[in-house]
Amino acid sequence: MKLRDEWKWMVLLAAVCVVVYLNSTGGEFIYDDLRQIVRNSLIQDNSRIFTALTSDVWAFKGGGEIAASNYWRPTFTAWHILHYRLFGGEPFGWHVTNILLHIGVCLMAFGVLRRWDVSEKVAFAIMLVFAVHPVHAESVAWISGSPDLLFSLAFLASLWFAQNYSESFATRDLALAAVLYAIALGAKEIGIIALPIFYLIVRKKTDEGDAAKSNVFMAVIAGIAVVYFLLRMAVLGAVSRPVPGAAGFFESVLTAPAIFVFYLRQIVFPTTLSINYPLTAVSDIGSLGFIVPLVISLIVFAGIVYAAMKDRVASLGALMLLLLLAPTMYAGSFTPEQIVHDRYLYLPLLGALMVVFITAAKFLNERNILIAGAIVAAVFGFQTVMYNQTFANDVTLWANASSVDGSAFSLSQYGSALYAADRFENALDAYSASIDADANGVLSHLGRGQTYLKLRKYPEAEADLKFVITQPPDMMEAYQLFLAYEALGVVYSEQKRFPEAVTNFEESIAKLPIYKAALTVKLAIILYQSGQKQRAFTELVNVQDAARSETLPGSKSVFLRLGMLYAEAGRKDQARSALQEFLTLTANSSDKTIIAERELATRQLQALR
Repeated sequence: MKLRDEWKWMVLLAAVCVVVYLNSTGGEFIYDDLRQIVRNSLIQDNSRIFTALTSDVWAFKGGGEIAASNYWRPTFTAWHILHYRLFGGEPFGWHVTNILLHIGVCLMAFGVLRRWDVSEKVAFAIMLVFAVHPVHAESVAWISGSPDLLFSLAFLASLWFAQNYSESFATRDLALAAVLYAIALGAKEIGIIALPIFYLIVRKKTDEGDAAKSNVFMAVIAGIAVVYFLLRMAVLGAVSRPVPGAAGFFESVLTAPAIFVFYLRQIVFPTTLSINYPLTAVSDIGSLGFIVPLVISLIVFAGIVYAAMKDRVASLGALMLLLLLAPTMYAGSFTPEQIVHDRYLYLPLLGALMVVFITAAKFLNERNILIAGAIVAAVFGFQTVMYNQTFANDVTLWANASSVDGSAFSLSQYGSALYAADRFENALDAYSASIDADANGVLSHLGRGQTYLKLRKYPEAEADLKFVITQPPDMMEAYQLFLAYEALGVVYSEQKRFPEAVTNFEESIAKLPIYKAALTVKLAIILYQSGQKQRAFTELVNVQDAARSETLPGSKSVFLRLGMLYAEAGRKDQARSALQEFLTLTANSSDKTIIAERELATRQLQALR
């Protein structure tokens, strides 16, 4: 099979992808994008690229020195680093490359199917449904959904060269398959359990020489998986970091059938779509929430195994579905209100479609299969175009999630989106509804406290923010505590309660040394307002080194404030030096506050000339 003979199918497939996802290109940075891209100095600062690549993807939450998640994904991080230099804080380019990645996955998968002798029409029918399926919107229309796209493209390309190697045993094919597999692992760790797929492609049962070469291939691929696993463990400091509040082992086992049935429903009847779903852990072995999904799961699993036994390509599809979806079956790996997500279906969906269409091809002619695929794709494609609009901004994203899910988490995120849109009264309602659902929700109390502050309801704001800062450290991440102290300091300062504001920030610096510089900026402002200019100056001078290394954008404001104090004291040379350093350190920042402060620094420099 020569792919140049398939160009018409491939052009049509690419065109369909563009049509279906074109309306996603106007979307803003949303949800995780804001932390992982817009406010992530690890990917923005050229001097911190090595740290970014050798840290977990959420390391910036802990100041960059400690692991803050279970995800070490250097391919994904490198992708962000490259994109930030190409597109900066403009989301359009990021959206375009997500669509290009999706096109690449579709074309690569089509090519692999043809290499496996799936007919043109059946392969195209499979890929047409895959290309437009609405569960993919989370991976394609959302910028931070790119790990699934990166993994899938590299993994499928690795399978392509594995197939080459099984036919030619060329060292070049082995090397390319190995490199691409390493890239795939760097995008998503799920590739570690994909080894049986490679084995099914390259295994040789007859000739001893060929069998030995197949074993060499598997040894190389397995070796890469082992090396990645060890590096990942070194970066994270553990095989897996515990997830606060996650389901235990027994609950996770009971919940697995319900999770599997959820994903089956999303594959076949994706009538409800959201970034978050109301599925929660099952704790009773006698409940219908366990028994009914278990029966359905066993029936479907038996059908998949039967189909796999009848056809090699169907067996590859079955492995792709079951292996790549297997880690998502364990609820204990996820926070309680986020145990299922559409993005986990990205490549497993291809496996499911392979099983269904390859099996159907044994009973129906190819023309009818193509027609059926086109009809399904038309329905799914329209649904995807409509659902893409949900990812336009945070308000639309979480308004939809709150209507589908209604959990404390989704309501809290909705409140945050409304707050960012300056819809403070609406945000207050959302946060209060979240607290009604979970009275101990730290994020909701934090968000409501910040909202009360905007509305100048100081007693209410103080109560919520004090609730946050008095919680046990393991109940929240450091950045949440930082925000609570920051807002509480503003509550005090706006009421001219300067001694309390000073005490608040002194306490915060003691508790959060990783954010010492950023908090010292806040302290210095309070000291200046209360007439303690010399102490404000001394505090800023003492944290200059910390300001250069901290990950929070606000830490660099130390030099802006120092420059302004130097200028006020008539020390123009030192003022210019500090202001210039601030501008240098923040040159690549897309944080709105920092951008505004850069304008202030520029005006200050002009005034000093």
